[in-house]
Amino acid sequence: MAAQPQPKRIEEILRRYPLAVSVVTVGRGGAENALTVSWASPVSFDPPHLMIAVDRLHHSVSFLRSTRNFALNLLRAEDRRLAGHFARQSMLGEDKLEGLRTREATTGAAVFDDALAWFDCEMVDALEVGDHVVFIGRVVDADVGREGAPLLTTDAGVAYGKSRA
Repeated sequence: MAAQPQPKRIEEILRRYPLAVSVVTVGRGGAENALTVSWASPVSFDPPHLMIAVDRLHHSVSFLRSTRNFALNLLRAEDRRLAGHFARQSMLGEDKLEGLRTREATTGAAVFDDALAWFDCEMVDALEVGDHVVFIGRVVDADVGREGAPLLTTDAGVAYGKSRA
C-alpha cells in the first residue's frame, strides 16, 4: 500500500494548480449570504450541473442546506479585492452584498452585474467528503457577463489549509 501524501505537500501542489475564483451567493426571501470559493466545477453538460466544495465547518453550509440554491459568480482577474471581501468571515448582521450591483436570479440568489459569467443553481445533492461538503446544483439559468480574463487561484494568492473563515 502506498504512503499517503503529507498535507503540507498537497497544499504546495494546490498553490500551483490554477482554479477559477468565484463568489457563491445563496439566499431566498431577502436572507442572503456570499462566500469566495475556488473549488467549483461543471459535473454534467446534459443536463447542466455544477459542484462547489465548502469547508464543512463554514457557517454557510447550514444556509446552503436550508435554502437549497446557489449562484456561482465567476470573478474577473481584476476582482482580487472582491474575492478577499467575500473570503473573510462576516460580522453578525453585516450585509456583504451592500454596495454591489446585483440582481435576483431565478432561484432567489444574487448574481453580480459585473461578473465574468454566472450560473444559477437549484441544489440536487450534498455530499460530505473529508473536511468539505460538496454541493451539486442543477443549472436553471446562466449568462455571460463582462469581458475579461478569469481570476485564478494562482493570481489571487489563495491559501490552502485549515483556515475556517
